[in-house]
Amino acid sequence: MSKPKEIVICGLDGVIALLEHRLHHLYNDDGVKDWDRFLEACTDDMPNLPLIDRLNQARGEGVPVMIITGRSSAVREQTVEWLRQWHIGHDGLVMRPAGDFTSAGKFKAAVIERNFTGATIRRVYESTQQLGVAGWCAERDIPCTLIGPNQGNGESREVFELKVVNHICGHIALHPFYGDDDVTWEERVRQLADTPCRLCQAEEMAKERKQKADEARLAAREQGLPPLDGSEKQVEWAEGIRIKAFSAVNKVLKWTDQVSAEAEAEDPEHWSTVTQGIKRAIAYLEGQVDAKWWIDHRHGIMNSLDGGRGLLSAVAEQEGYL
Repeated sequence: MSKPKEIVICGLDGVIALLEHRLHHLYNDDGVKDWDRFLEACTDDMPNLPLIDRLNQARGEGVPVMIITGRSSAVREQTVEWLRQWHIGHDGLVMRPAGDFTSAGKFKAAVIERNFTGATIRRVYESTQQLGVAGWCAERDIPCTLIGPNQGNGESREVFELKVVNHICGHIALHPFYGDDDVTWEERVRQLADTPCRLCQAEEMAKERKQKADEARLAAREQGLPPLDGSEKQVEWAEGIRIKAFSAVNKVLKWTDQVSAEAEAEDPEHWSTVTQGIKRAIAYLEGQVDAKWWIDHRHGIMNSLDGGRGLLSAVAEQEGYL
């Protein structure tokens, strides 16, 4: 790849390719992420026409436009065809290799450092979902324009603008707007301006997650639970899941204390089997220190008596305790 003196770098998903229509493959009530279908649906993305006009203008001035995306190269042919279909000029397309699960931010930063260290980056256009890239640019004083989620119903490709939004946190982002019949664009801009930008929202959410994880870690220590193993992010996530599970388990233990006398009098042998199964299932959960295990089983964990019964029953049945 050549190393021009000045370049513009642009992301793809959520930047020039608006992907809200396919997010349901990743975020749904079932909690299932279907990455294959998410990628395959890229052919139906709506183009961010105003931004594409800006990129074409830069190319008209002789400044190359490099598209660097975390999208898997498994759909490279579809991506190239989509770019051709919408007449999106570019001077390079770098996609994350299929099977490479490096974070998009780290992948893009590595590509830029490897290929364009001697070039002046006029501007980077990136999605507000890729805040790691924005942070990387800020550390190097590289101008970075964040593109927020598109606004509107997507019915019209003819009426389409990029609106500048001055968020309440003081940060500025560009948001694509197109045909929304329910709310005027001016009102939508005001609504967005009254909220923090995605970067600040993410920082606030990260603080809240850390606080909750610290509280869960302290509660786990008070209950005598061992530390979890895994990456920092996995452990932070799993701490809350595990303490929720043991809160439900404690509800089961209170219930057994309440019904123990009556249950033992009615069928002592059966009740002994049940209580032994509960104890062994609890011991199994207490010894489960793999953060990934808790994350993988989070959908079956509820902080309620029924949730605790269900969890302990599932473990007991799986391990043959009953």
